Amino acid sequence: MLLEPILYDIGSFLVVENIRGIMNRGLNIVVIVLVLASISVGGVSGETSSGIELSEEEIRMVSIGQIDRSDFVVQTPNLATSISMDRKIILGELNKYILEERISSASGEDEKREILFQAATDVEIESADITDRFVEIRERWKSGWIGSEEFTRELMLISTDSKVLGGLLDHIEEESEMVSQMELRGRIMMLKEELIPFEGPVKKNLIDVARGEREVGNVYIAASKSGVVLATIEGSTYWREAYVWDQESLLGGISLDEAITRTASLYPIAYNPEVSRQTGIMGKGRGYQIEIGFDSGSLIAYLDGGTKNVFYEIQERKLGITGLGARDSRTIGSLDGGTMKVAVARSFVGGPLKVEVYDIDTGNSIASKMLIGTSREEEINRGGTWILAPPENTKIVFQREDGEVLEIQILPIPINEVKNEN
Repeated sequence: MLLEPILYDIGSFLVVENIRGIMNRGLNIVVIVLVLASISVGGVSGETSSGIELSEEEIRMVSIGQIDRSDFVVQTPNLATSISMDRKIILGELNKYILEERISSASGEDEKREILFQAATDVEIESADITDRFVEIRERWKSGWIGSEEFTRELMLISTDSKVLGGLLDHIEEESEMVSQMELRGRIMMLKEELIPFEGPVKKNLIDVARGEREVGNVYIAASKSGVVLATIEGSTYWREAYVWDQESLLGGISLDEAITRTASLYPIAYNPEVSRQTGIMGKGRGYQIEIGFDSGSLIAYLDGGTKNVFYEIQERKLGITGLGARDSRTIGSLDGGTMKVAVARSFVGGPLKVEVYDIDTGNSIASKMLIGTSREEEINRGGTWILAPPENTKIVFQREDGEVLEIQILPIPINEVKNEN
């Protein structure tokens, strides 16, 4: 039985109460959305009724386990990659046109149903191929068979293929709705679920830079035997994607109530009403999409219905407002050397880290060049610059405009991990 939701507006978002019904269409696909209000508090952290202080810096993130290989890639415009992506997009539009022509020339409803069913099957095959390609290039890069530039190029091409298939699925769904006694929505929703990890904001940033539509920037990439992490800083925003494919079963078996309870367990701080500004839990194929907004950013996580764990997560942080790298308690202090001193707000490897260089005599913030390891260079501006935090035991050298050099080391903090169950 589907209960009638009670809706009321409290400003910037909608609150939905008393929803516990589930609507099934096609292959038992849950399509209920639950949006919860939260108590508004100011500042970086809130305090619960029990007096325990909650900090947005402690919001959990999905971990991929023991990292086998990681790197920092400087993404630059790439005409060849841009042309390859454009060709894929044009071919996708051509396939839509061909499908329209076949349907319009079909002799009857039965033939239309057959055409659309086969089109969905073709997408399913191509979707499986994308998954296989992703796992293959991850293994090749992790094992050192290909370089980081080739790896990120392949990620962009796979992401473009995924977007094209998603567009084709939308088109198939639209066409099927005009054919009597045909229901493809459930199947299409599940196919889209399989494509979720292959897009995302970091991959979009890679694509935009390759096309020359965004400024050149660093991207952190890391791989383990079961997952991949991508992270970048885009203007004043930090983005991180984590995909753990061994937690993706693509099976059902979890109810809405279970998903709510599991969300509270996986993200106890982000989900807490003292921190959360808006929370949504929505049926997504055979699992759930979790969306939580807070002062310093947001997270989107995909909860698998079979493993009941998060297999793909996107985290966003607004730099310099609240959250990661903003609290004094994570500043490792000023390290003196000659006429320079450096203040660093620490972060986890690949996380957002703020660096600011000062003149000891004047106390003024100054510009400096920063060499991380043997090849990675960063320009530190007056007022400080946000960078992606380097790995442990990395030598960092600062050089001011007059040539003076200061060498330091930054120890990263551990990531606060989402507790996925094995």
